[in-house]
Amino acid sequence: MERVFFVHNILVLVVVFSLPAALLLKPAEGSDEPPLFKKNHLKYYVQLESGKPGNARSAEPINTTFSNNFGQSAIFAFNVTKSKSRTSKVLGFVRGYTVETSYAANTLTLLEVEFLEYDDGHYSGTLQYQGVVTMEGSQLAIAGGTGSFRGLQGYVEVSVESKVEPFTTYRHDVTLLK
Repeated sequence: MERVFFVHNILVLVVVFSLPAALLLKPAEGSDEPPLFKKNHLKYYVQLESGKPGNARSAEPINTTFSNNFGQSAIFAFNVTKSKSRTSKVLGFVRGYTVETSYAANTLTLLEVEFLEYDDGHYSGTLQYQGVVTMEGSQLAIAGGTGSFRGLQGYVEVSVESKVEPFTTYRHDVTLLK
């Protein structure tokens, strides 16, 4: 009988202390914490306007006699939109930098580091990308995320959606791995 009473008391203590602990660990209602992004795919468009602030060379090539534009770097900040139209809903922006890593003439190979700040009214946070950009196509790895995108892994494929000078629109197709 004493053993049953002892087990009963232990169970009561576990319940009594578990409930307040669970309530403390639960996000508070009205919390500023955005919901986690649970989908496998995210698509958005990046708008570039040549000759406008937002894309600037930050370092000159090291030696164009031998290396094309090797070492040339640029920093950028572009708007992100919901559709390919420049006037569609703005979802945030991308910022980052590129460094030319190609030695060969008439080729383009860039090391790119970019972060997306995203807010569609439901999901919000940042994703950081890094990888190599080439003329044949670009696939960058997700290096991290915050907010709705915290803890995610995957990659983004970047392609030219349209180019009508002075505007270029890039489509970013983000694939998230579970």
